[in-house]
Amino acid sequence: MKSTNTYRRIRKGKAMISTLLLGIAISSLLLGEQANAQAVAATSTSSVTREQQDTFLGALGAASDEDVYDELYEGRTLAETARRNNKNPQAIIDLQVAQMNELLTQRLIDGTLSPDTYRAQKEELTDIITKSVYGQHSYNQ
Repeated sequence: MKSTNTYRRIRKGKAMISTLLLGIAISSLLLGEQANAQAVAATSTSSVTREQQDTFLGALGAASDEDVYDELYEGRTLAETARRNNKNPQAIIDLQVAQMNELLTQRLIDGTLSPDTYRAQKEELTDIITKSVYGQHSYNQ
């Protein structure tokens, strides 16, 4: 019984780390090579962010951010959570890829991302998000 509890704690920790790594990966995509050199114009993003969050929760079949947090804390991946809620994990991947592509394109237009960096980040975006949704990280494999 003790080993089962230890395994569960380790799995919960891995899920939380996976989520943290996704956040880091996404922020590195958003911040890119010139983030420290250029200020980003302030915009009212609260409504856009809320709308995107609601879309994400809908695709996942979750009622709230707290539900998602609890699922991840219990060691479930986003894909497992979606399946538990009778949703298709691919919809989450498609949504997140579309949102990140939009952000990358805007950064390219704003001049805060070089064309080479833009292409490189777009190339690996789907793979990074897919691995994150399914909880596939180098320490899990």
